[in-house]
Amino acid sequence: MTQTGTHLRLRPFTLNDIAAFTEAVNASLDSLLPWMVWAHANYQPHEAESWIRFTHWQRLKGEAEEFAIVDQRDRILGGAGIRFARHPGDFSALGYWVRSDAQRQGIASRAVIALLSLGFSRPETRGIEILAAEDNLASRAVAEKCGGEFIGCRYGLIVLESGPVNSAIYHFQRPDATGSSPSTG
Repeated sequence: MTQTGTHLRLRPFTLNDIAAFTEAVNASLDSLLPWMVWAHANYQPHEAESWIRFTHWQRLKGEAEEFAIVDQRDRILGGAGIRFARHPGDFSALGYWVRSDAQRQGIASRAVIALLSLGFSRPETRGIEILAAEDNLASRAVAEKCGGEFIGCRYGLIVLESGPVNSAIYHFQRPDATGSSPSTG
């Protein structure tokens, strides 16, 4: 369990989260559909179960850590995760989403800060990357607020329902490598 603030924590998804995860996705389609290719109208419990089981498999393999972002009542506010670099020198990848009715409260930023800490707790992690569609200004703002260095945009790193888009790239270097640490904004 990772603490990210007084009333917010990250915890691994469990199969008990299937209904709540399904509800959170369906209640957030307005903000998910433009940016998350996996989200769609009438998202189903079997899809949530498949995702949760996949997160368990990734954790067992040491490939990724995916978490439910929950409040003090264990209500799912979204999800956040880090996929670890497969090869030395590659960047680990960090992603996040927050349900529509919980946005603009600093939830994603607090989750990102916690995941940066988790990622850099692994000695082999030299850098972490956030990719966001160029037009996804909310996601880009989170990366910037957390201290990500804007590297530039590159076409095709993200493929949405409409096809490939320009992707904004943000890098976070290992704090001991740069002499600084990520900002908590």
